[in-house]
Amino acid sequence: MKILAFDTSNKPLSVAVVVDGKVLAHTESTEKKTHSISILPDIKEALKKSDLTIADIDLIAVAKGPGSYTGVRIAVTVAKTLADTLSKNLVGVSSLQLLAADGDQEHILIPLMDARNDNAFAGVYKAVGNKLENVIEDQHTSMEKLFELLKNYDENSLEFINATPRLQELIQNQFPNAKVITTENSLPDAAKLAKLAETIKPVEDVDDFIPTYLRLTQAEHDWYAKGHKDDGNVSYVEEV
Repeated sequence: MKILAFDTSNKPLSVAVVVDGKVLAHTESTEKKTHSISILPDIKEALKKSDLTIADIDLIAVAKGPGSYTGVRIAVTVAKTLADTLSKNLVGVSSLQLLAADGDQEHILIPLMDARNDNAFAGVYKAVGNKLENVIEDQHTSMEKLFELLKNYDENSLEFINATPRLQELIQNQFPNAKVITTENSLPDAAKLAKLAETIKPVEDVDDFIPTYLRLTQAEHDWYAKGHKDDGNVSYVEEV
C-alpha cells in the first residue's frame, strides 16, 4: 500500500511517503514559514523523492487533532481536498495517538499537549499487538484531573510524552518514578502516522470528516457568549 501521511497539528510540519511499510521519503520542517505555505511544496517534494505521483497514492493519512486550531485545519483541509478530488481513501489519526507512538510500547503511554494554566490535551494509550489502543479517551483536562484518572496505575509503568517544562514539573511532583519524554524529544513523525493509519478504518464520507479540537474555539466561545444555544450543529467553525 502506498501511503501519503502528513501532520501540521504541532509546531513541526511532517510529511512522509510509505510504501508497503518502507519509508521512501520523510521530511520534517521547523522553519518559521506557516504550514499553509509549506505543506503542498513539501508533499510535492516527498512524492518526487519517492518517484511517485499523487495519483499513485492509495491512502492519505492525516493527524486530525487536537493541536493548533489553524494547524489542524490546514492538514485536514488538504487531506480532504486530495481524497475527494482524487477519490482516495482517507484516514484521520489522533494527534495524541501519534505522539504516543514515540513512547516505549511496554509502558502506559500518556501523550500531552500543553494547553496552558496547568491544563493539557491528553489521552492514555496501551500497545496491543500492532495497535495503540485508547484506554482513557483523548480530552482537554486539568493536570490534576488527569493525575486522578491515573491513580490506579503503577507509576513505574507510566510514560508521559511531549511534556513542557511546566508539565514535567507537575508530573514529577505527582509521579516521581514515572518516565517523562520532553517536547524536544517527542516530535510528531509522519512515517509513524502512516503506520498507525494502516490499523484504522478509512472514513466513510470524506465530506463529514472534521478536525478534533476537544475544546471550544474562540469563535465558538464568542458565539455562545452572545446568547446562541448549542443546537447540535457543528458547522459554525468546525467544518472545513
